[in-house]
Amino acid sequence: MNNNVEEIKGRLNIVDIVGEYVRLTKAGSHWKGLCPFHSEKSPSFMVNEEKQIYHCFGCAKGGDVFSFVQEIESMEFREVLKILAEKAGVQLEEFKGGQQAGDNKKRILDALELATKFYETQLVKGPGKEKIMDYLHGRAINDENIQKFRLGYAPAGWDNMLKFLSQRGYSLDEIEKTGLLVKKENGAGYYDRFRDRIMFPVMDIMGKVVGYSARVAPGQDESQAKYINTPESLVYHKSKVLYGLSLAKNEIKQKNYVLLVEGNLDVIASSQAGLGNVVAVSGTALTPDQVIMLKRYSENIAMLFDMDSAGQLAAQKSADLCLQKGVNVKIVTLADGKDAADVAQKNPELLLDAVRKSTPAMEYFFEQALKKHDRNSAEGKRNIAKDVLAHVVHIESQIEKSHWIKKIAHEVDVEEKVVNDVLKTVDSNSGKLTEENLPMAEKSSNFQKRSDILRDSMLGAIMRSAKVWEEIFDKENESEWVGREALISSVLRKGKEANFSFDQMLANIGDNATIERLRKIYFNTEFGFNDGISEYDENDVRQMAQGYIGQYIKELQKERLHSIIKEIEKAERSGDKEVLKKLMGQLTELSQAIK
Repeated sequence: MNNNVEEIKGRLNIVDIVGEYVRLTKAGSHWKGLCPFHSEKSPSFMVNEEKQIYHCFGCAKGGDVFSFVQEIESMEFREVLKILAEKAGVQLEEFKGGQQAGDNKKRILDALELATKFYETQLVKGPGKEKIMDYLHGRAINDENIQKFRLGYAPAGWDNMLKFLSQRGYSLDEIEKTGLLVKKENGAGYYDRFRDRIMFPVMDIMGKVVGYSARVAPGQDESQAKYINTPESLVYHKSKVLYGLSLAKNEIKQKNYVLLVEGNLDVIASSQAGLGNVVAVSGTALTPDQVIMLKRYSENIAMLFDMDSAGQLAAQKSADLCLQKGVNVKIVTLADGKDAADVAQKNPELLLDAVRKSTPAMEYFFEQALKKHDRNSAEGKRNIAKDVLAHVVHIESQIEKSHWIKKIAHEVDVEEKVVNDVLKTVDSNSGKLTEENLPMAEKSSNFQKRSDILRDSMLGAIMRSAKVWEEIFDKENESEWVGREALISSVLRKGKEANFSFDQMLANIGDNATIERLRKIYFNTEFGFNDGISEYDENDVRQMAQGYIGQYIKELQKERLHSIIKEIEKAERSGDKEVLKKLMGQLTELSQAIK
């Protein structure tokens, strides 16, 4: 046996075997990558090609090619020996002692391999050769890819697989552990789980069949269980497998990105179109374990989920998970077609073009929020921030978080502090804004511009005192700001008509919305109810009103400055030198005025 081990080591290169699980890059005389045995951000996993060993400086795991496969696949040494012997082309000596029964992982894998061959035969030579093959060809799947992905057909009948594996020496207990059988409700016997279905074998990273995703045959009732999958078993853990990964892993490493789709047919159609670096979640939500698996091969993921609402929601949740794990994620959208298989069937080039035009996830989410909401209204600003922050909260990098906070603040024209305060209220588990946790300032301001908040505070102060109100009105013609804002002009004018009485002014206003707005300003001004009990005399009110007036004027100037800078950026992009010159003059003049 020792001779076998040494011969296998002599024929295999540990870099090639480890490279099937980990994306390795050359680092001097070593190869390095992210450790597959623990989560890490910077590579600490090293492979020494000369000594044919590996070691992780993060979790301290290490050894040779046998211990690596044994650890990562959770296999017994004898199982690993057989797998590596097959790869190396080495004929093994016979093991002494009998095989373990029941929970023997190898027996289950062998049974699943036999079952897959049975299904393949039923598709090509059995009852599936016409109706199922016609369906697959109608979906533009060619024979080469039918064979490559080992598609098959489970014929109608309750005990085809049960009889097939029993006749080949497998016990009822062993067959049950494959997930191919279902126990009858009365407990008396079993029947085949898969009947009259198209079979998509699900393989582990080594290409071993561990389970199935089975689609109902065309013409049958698709409203109930269109797809059914193998249950959790000794060899199949749905949170730790991705459909197509064993076939895609090398191309993922070569292209340095993976295309993630929803369904099995999406994988096959995409691969046939030339996108060999494609895998699927097979109808389940993307899991942390799956992200870690993909990260071994590349830190870049492009997501192409179904274009319906369910698919887009799944894409958002999957993208958030990738952001948490520090993965660069992009979103692929389809202009025509509901999924990758649909588009590839119509025109493969359209699919390739859509993938080429994929958008970084955060940019995509930001663009969607801007399209959905009005950035010029307070409610729209708040909803834009809410939608984008629901994803920002998941970003691992603080630098990236800061970038998006600045971008949100810039686009909706609010202070970064306001956006930061709202981010603190976003639930990192659900990504939703929790209204009950919002600061009082955020609830009241509802994403108003700072100038709007200052205006309301100013009006609240003015309306608190009839004397101050009258003084401000008398200076109306000399003021820089009166007349610029309809609400201010209205309060001053109608105040004069009502002899500067707040109650009388409201009685003279016929618009309920305006009445409610002024009531809110009057009772919720920052100066009036800051501590809930303070009283202010006339001089206090006068000083506050004048202070707010000064701040309001300065804030209007800042907003104009900000607007000019945006217009300058636009003029620079368009190359309009004449407009640019004019704007630069305005910028200089306003900058000096603000000083």
